[in-house]
Amino acid sequence: MACKRISNGPKHHLFGFHDLLATNGAGDLALSLEVNDISHPPLPGETCSSGVIPAEGGDFVPIHATHTWNYPQGARQQWMGRSDLFVCNDREMDGGVCARVCDARKGVVVDTLPFPVHCLDAKREVAYWQDYDRLHMVGGYGYTPFRSQKFPASLSRDVPMDDGLWRGCLKSGEKELLVSIREVAACGEKRPVETGYPHYLTHAVLNPSASRIAFLHRYRVVDGGETTRLMTIGIDGQNLRCLAKGFLSHFTWVADDELFIWGAHQPGLFAMREASFLRIPGALQVAVFAKKMLKTIKRKSGSSKNKGACSDVQTLSFLRIKDIPGHEMTRCASGVLTVDGHPMSNPVNLHRLINDTYPDADGVRTLMEYNLDSNERHDVGRFQMSNLKPDKLKFDAALAQYGLDRRVIKKFDQDLYLFTRSGYHCDLHPRWSRDGKYAYFDSIHEGARQIYRTEA
Repeated sequence: MACKRISNGPKHHLFGFHDLLATNGAGDLALSLEVNDISHPPLPGETCSSGVIPAEGGDFVPIHATHTWNYPQGARQQWMGRSDLFVCNDREMDGGVCARVCDARKGVVVDTLPFPVHCLDAKREVAYWQDYDRLHMVGGYGYTPFRSQKFPASLSRDVPMDDGLWRGCLKSGEKELLVSIREVAACGEKRPVETGYPHYLTHAVLNPSASRIAFLHRYRVVDGGETTRLMTIGIDGQNLRCLAKGFLSHFTWVADDELFIWGAHQPGLFAMREASFLRIPGALQVAVFAKKMLKTIKRKSGSSKNKGACSDVQTLSFLRIKDIPGHEMTRCASGVLTVDGHPMSNPVNLHRLINDTYPDADGVRTLMEYNLDSNERHDVGRFQMSNLKPDKLKFDAALAQYGLDRRVIKKFDQDLYLFTRSGYHCDLHPRWSRDGKYAYFDSIHEGARQIYRTEA
C-alpha cells in the first residue's frame, strides 16, 4: 500500500489526533489547518487557518482563522454527520471558547455555537467537551488563552464540582454539566483522591452508537508521575464507571461495549503513589521508590506473554476492556503491537484498526493496519521524525507557557514541553476516511508538516 501527500507547501498543514473521520459524506473533501510557522507552540493571540483540502490532493481552501488550536489535536475540526458542514473551535473576543459552523462547499462560516466541541452526535444534535482552559493549565491539549481574558473560579480548584464533562444542544445552544470532575474522582474510590495537583478530563470519545462516552481522568502525584483512569458514562449522565487505573494511554472503541487501549491496570501501585502521607516532608523517598518499581514493570512488559489473565494486565500492552458492570479485561496483540500508538477503528469494520508508533531509536514512526480478529499486522510505511527543535531566541518561551499552573510547570522539562507542543513534534495520528477505504495522517518526513493519504 502506497502513501500520497495531499497537501501542498510551502505552508504547513495538519489535522491532529486519531479519533475523528477525515472526510465528508461525499468523500471529496478532507479537513485541515494551515500555518506558516511550526517552530514553537501557539502563542497568545496567534491564529491558524481552518479549511479543507481535496480528498485526493490539491490546494488548501481557507474558511476562517481560529485562535484555538494546538499541534497534537488541532482545533477539533469535525464533520457534522455526512453533510458538508463542519465545526471548528475558536475563541470569542472575551476569551470564551466557542465553535464555528462552516460550510465547506460554500467556504463560509454559517453559524457559531456558544460552546466548544470535542466530539459530537450529529443525529441527536448534541456536542460534548471538557474545559480547554483547564486542559491548557495542566499541560494537556488545551488552547493558549488570551492574555486579557478572565478565568472561571473552577480553574483555581483542584477537584471542582462545577467543571467536568459538558453537554450542549446544537440547536438551542443550551449547555449543562454532564458529570463533574469531583464526581469522576469519587467513582471507584473511597473518596476523591487529592494529591495537591489539579485533576482534569481529556480524550472524550463516543461509542459507535453514541450512547456512551469514554474519557480519561488524570492527575499528577507527588513523585512527578501521573495517574490515569479510563472512565465511561452514558449520554444521560448515568452509569459512570471506572474501568481501569494505572498507566493508560490512547484508545478506540472496537464494539459498542468494548474498548482497545494501551496501558497497564495497576490500581494497587498507583494507590500507593498517591497516598496522602507522601505529601509530608521527607516521605517523598517512598514515592521515588514506587516510581522506580513502575519503571521496572515497564521494562519487563516487553517480554511478557499474552496469558489473557487479569493479573497479567499489570504490564504494558494493548488491552481489551468490556464497558459493563464488573468489567472484563484481557491483554491482546502481544508480540504484534508491542509499543504505544494511536489506534482508530475503521468505521465499516470496527475490528480493522489503523495505528502508528512513536519514533523508534532511529527517529522513525511506523504506520500499520491491525486486524483484531486474526491478530495480524500489516505495515503501511515508515516515516522519519524531524530533528529540528524550537529556538528560544526566536520566540518568547514564557509566553509559550502562558496560563500553565506553576505547580505543573515545575514537573515539565521546559525544552521538552516546547518541543512536544510545537509543530516539529509530529505524530502520524492516523484517521479513517468516512467510507473506511483510506487512512489520512500527518507527517514531517519531507521537511514540512503535511497531510498524507494511504493509496490502495
